[in-house]
Amino acid sequence: MFSISKTYKILFVINILILSAVYYIEYGMDVYACNLCKYQRIPYFLNLIILIFLIFDKIKFLKLLYVLILSISINILISFYHVGIEQKIFSETEVCSIKKNTNNTSDLLKQLEKEGMSGCSKVTFRLFGLSLSTLNLLTNLSFLIICIYIFRNEQRQKN
Repeated sequence: MFSISKTYKILFVINILILSAVYYIEYGMDVYACNLCKYQRIPYFLNLIILIFLIFDKIKFLKLLYVLILSISINILISFYHVGIEQKIFSETEVCSIKKNTNNTSDLLKQLEKEGMSGCSKVTFRLFGLSLSTLNLLTNLSFLIICIYIFRNEQRQKN
């Protein structure tokens, strides 16, 4: 049987695992994350907050589900744009420019070695042969399908 509450809990855990993984890849494995990579994390934090309310609060269900769908859609747009830059479909913009805010030359050299001068177009980490942006796009498309299914199911039960 399809349990909406259980689905929210699973989505919550998946969101935590995704955030944990990207922070581990960035800081634990010392893999550079461009600006777009970092922007793609913001909707995950919003998703966590919304999912907490959806798990414990049944009253404002549809309004929160709208916000969750919007957050996921924004993440899809960001990751689609990022994948487009990686595939040379779109050109990089100011968002992708690497900004150096260092006080000494050794820190600047370390950052340049770590990051290179590629901005968002260089894929520095792959999993299953796919960039993290591509995986993010596929994951969020799956999340969107699940949330639309939940929304339609709730609409049917209301009527």
